[in-house]
Amino acid sequence: LRPVDKPDANKLEDAYEVAEDLEAMHGEARVRVPKFFQYDGASIPEIGWYTIGTPFTPRLMLASVFHDWIYPTHQIPRADADEMFHLLLRRSGVPKDKALAMKTAVDLFGATYWKNDKDDIAYIKRLKDQIIQDGRNPADYGIP
Repeated sequence: LRPVDKPDANKLEDAYEVAEDLEAMHGEARVRVPKFFQYDGASIPEIGWYTIGTPFTPRLMLASVFHDWIYPTHQIPRADADEMFHLLLRRSGVPKDKALAMKTAVDLFGATYWKNDKDDIAYIKRLKDQIIQDGRNPADYGIP
């Protein structure tokens, strides 16, 4: 992951970009995040930064990038995406209570973000074009 100087218009003010493809398994499902995908870190309200961490706290980044990728692509069901997020947090060394608090938050508030809006769809289209220009197949990443 690397910081982005000029994030995509669909992203927030600050973003990181995947420098090389990432891959993880959840049960039998293989989830691949493509190089070039930008994400805005963990969605933690500022009030929680002291106790949980900031959006770009290193231990939160891997789980967050997978979670942020799965939500617009729907490669696996939402409940599985949230569980994968929790497991990746734990594997990254996030304490049990913090990981559980973060999973509970995505369980409670993630439904709104699961539905793709026109900006999400436009971003995935731009990313698909980048993947094709890079000589790769978007279907390998769950993009039809």
